[in-house]
Amino acid sequence: MLLGLAVQAILPAAALYIALLLRLDLDESRISYSAFAFWGSILVALRVVALVYFKAHTGLWRYVSVPDLIGVVKATTAATIVFTTLGLLFAESLEIPRSIYLIEWGVHIFLAGGLRTAVRVGRERMKDAGDQAPKRRIVIIGAGDAGAAFCAQVKSTPEFRLNPVAILDDDPSKIGQSLIGVPVVGNIDNIPAVVERFDADLVVIAIPAATTEQRTRIINKCRESRVEFRILPGTEELLEGNVSISKLRRVDVADLLGRPETHLDEAALRATFTGKTVMITGGAGTIGSELARRVIAFEPATLVLIDRAENPLVLLEYELRAQLRESGQDKIDLVARIADVTDPVSIRNIMTTYKVDVVLHAAAHKHVYLMEDAPADAVINNVGGVLNVARAARECGASTFVLVSTDKAVSPTSVMGATKRMAELAIRELGADESTHFAAVRFGNVLGSNGSVIPIFQQQIESGGPVTVTHPDAERYFMTAHEAAGLILTAAAIGDNQEIYLLDMGTPVSIDSLARTMIELSGMVPDKDIDVEYTGLKTGEKLTEILSSSQEELGGTSNEKLLLVRNTGPSKAKLEDFDEFIRSARNLTDEEVKEGIRRIVNDYTIDGTGL
Repeated sequence: MLLGLAVQAILPAAALYIALLLRLDLDESRISYSAFAFWGSILVALRVVALVYFKAHTGLWRYVSVPDLIGVVKATTAATIVFTTLGLLFAESLEIPRSIYLIEWGVHIFLAGGLRTAVRVGRERMKDAGDQAPKRRIVIIGAGDAGAAFCAQVKSTPEFRLNPVAILDDDPSKIGQSLIGVPVVGNIDNIPAVVERFDADLVVIAIPAATTEQRTRIINKCRESRVEFRILPGTEELLEGNVSISKLRRVDVADLLGRPETHLDEAALRATFTGKTVMITGGAGTIGSELARRVIAFEPATLVLIDRAENPLVLLEYELRAQLRESGQDKIDLVARIADVTDPVSIRNIMTTYKVDVVLHAAAHKHVYLMEDAPADAVINNVGGVLNVARAARECGASTFVLVSTDKAVSPTSVMGATKRMAELAIRELGADESTHFAAVRFGNVLGSNGSVIPIFQQQIESGGPVTVTHPDAERYFMTAHEAAGLILTAAAIGDNQEIYLLDMGTPVSIDSLARTMIELSGMVPDKDIDVEYTGLKTGEKLTEILSSSQEELGGTSNEKLLLVRNTGPSKAKLEDFDEFIRSARNLTDEEVKEGIRRIVNDYTIDGTGL
C-alpha cells in the first residue's frame, strides 16, 4: 500500500508538468520551475489527502474495476477544486496559466486511471501467456446486465478456465455490437449454428428475468445443438448481487415449469396478517413452511407453527429465526410447537393460549397410494384433524380459517382425494356460524415437494435408473410452492364465508415428457443411458386430474389466478354424521371405511382409477 501511495504521490507532479508542456506548446523553456516546485508540492499534498479521504488508494490495482476508477475521479476532482481556489486567491504568485487547472485535472485522471488499468491488463496478459492449458469455449445467452457481469468475471478470473467466444441476444440493436470484447453474433434461434461455428463446449443462459416460454425455447435450442448448458440465478438473486460463476448451475425442471410471478394485493394481505396471531398447521411441510416464509413479510405479531415431525420443525425454526434477525423483524414472536391435529385438547390449548386470529391448515396425509391401504387414518387425520382445528378456531374467536385442499378432491377416485373433499364439506357446515370465515383452496402438485414425482425422478436418475412412470399418457398440474403459498394467503384475505377457491394451474404436464426432459437435463439420453419404465396406474390414481366437476361453476376473483368454485352441491351429511364416522373409523374394515366415505362424497369412485 505504501509503494502504491508513493507512486500516486508522484503522479500529480507528473500531471502538472505534462499539463504545462501542453499549454505552453511543448516549450520547456517557458516553464517557471520555482513556481512548478511550489505549486507542485501543494498539489501533491492535496492529491494524497483526497485519495486517502475517498479511500481511492486502497484498491488492488491488479483487480481494478469501475468503482475504483470512480473513486479516483472523485478524489482528483475534490483536490482540483481546492487547488483552483488557492490558485485564484494567490494569482499574482502563481506564475502558471489559469487554464492549467482543467488540463491538469484531465491529465491526472488519465495517468491515475490508465496506470491502474495497465497493471490489471498486463497482469491478465501475463497469466494468459503463461497458461497454455485449454479453456472451455462458452457462448453466453443474454447481452444484458447479467450477461455483462458474468462475462466480465469470467475474463478477469482465468482460474475458472472459461473463454467467452460469442454472445446471443434477441434484441436486434445489440447484434453486431460487442460486450466486454466479446461479439454479439445473433439471436437465440442461432444457438445451434453458433455453437458449431465457434466450436463451443458450453452455453450459459444469463437472462434472469426470462419467462418460462423463453427459457424453454432456449433450452430446446441447446438440446438441439447437443451442447452442455448451464443457467445463472433468477432476478431475485441478481438483485442481491449473486451473479457469479459460483452460482452457475444446471438447468432443472423448475426452470421449464415455473410460471410468471403472481402479483398480490399487498394492502389486503397486510390488513389480514399484520399485527395478528397466525397459526400454520403442517408448518414443517413444503406448503406450510413456504406459507411461514411469506407470512413473515407481512409482520404478524405472532407466528405459531404446528407439526408432529420434530426434526423438520426444528430446522424450519432455525431458518426463520435467522430470517427474522437479518430482516430486523425480531419483534415477531415465533412459536414452534409439536402437536397432532387429531388431538383436540392439545390443539384447543395452543390456540387459546396464543389467541389465534388466522389459521392456515396445511396438515394432512397426502400420499395417494399409502392412504388406499390406511383409509381409517386418512379419515381421522384429513377430516377429524380439520374439524378439530376448525372448531378450536371458532371457539378462540379466530377471524379466518383456510383449508389447503387438492385437485384430487374433485370427483375423487382415491381415499386421499375423497377425505379432502369430506374436509371441504365439513368446514362448509361449520361455516354456517359466520363468526369465523371458513374457506378452502384447491391446487395440484407442488414442484419439488416431499414425495412428489420430481425428487423421485431425480433420485432414480442419480442412481442410474430406471425412471418409473405410471402411464405414458398420465398428466398432472404443477406450480411452485412460492406461488401456491401466495394465493393461499390471498384466499385468506378476500371473499365471504363458506367458499372454495381454485388456483389457476395452467396447462397439465405429461409425466412421461417430464421424466424424459429431466433425464436430458442431466446430460443423458432417455432409453439409452437411463431407461424409462411404465408401472401402471396405482389404485386411486387418475390419468389426468380435473380442477372442477361438471356440477361446479368457476367464477373470477380480484386475483386473476384465484378462481371461485360455485355450486358445489348440497351436503347430505351433517356435522354429527362426520363426528360419528370419525369416531367409528378405527373399528371398521378398510372396505367399510371407503363405503362410509362414499355415503358422504357421492361422486367418490371406490378403488377406481382415472382410466
